[in-house]
Amino acid sequence: MKNISLITLLLFALTFQINAQKKSDVIAEIKNSEVVIKLHRLIEFGGAKEGNKFLVAEITIENISDKSINMGAEYTMSIELKDAKGNEYRSGLRGAGIVSSYLAANPEVKQDQKAYNLCYSDNFPAKTKARSFLCGYEVPKDAKIVSFGVKKKNLWTDIK
Repeated sequence: MKNISLITLLLFALTFQINAQKKSDVIAEIKNSEVVIKLHRLIEFGGAKEGNKFLVAEITIENISDKSINMGAEYTMSIELKDAKGNEYRSGLRGAGIVSSYLAANPEVKQDQKAYNLCYSDNFPAKTKARSFLCGYEVPKDAKIVSFGVKKKNLWTDIK
């Protein structure tokens, strides 16, 4: 009986560890001397116009510098995706609506509103990190998204 309990406990711990790893997986990362921006996942979401799809990006932004940064103007508003054909997709204000729609349709998904607001802040403190469902994109259904970046800073990387 002890062996069955021990095996059950080990399987539970292993399952928990695998889920924890998936939650923190990173499919793209860009950085410079000020910030590290990690894309954890792109979630496909319905409701786009015919022939398109919505994508919601879960992103972590970390200010690794010793100064406060106007994160919204300098980085967040310029986060883009590129497809295999070289087309660029910007989140912008419409992207915020896509994220809101996604969260409203999925009440089990919890948004860290403080982190979201901080990522668009003009006063993102030094040595601070924030993770949220940050950007929304409308892209063609057949688009193969291959790159992630901050256009304003010319920071780009491939998506794994």
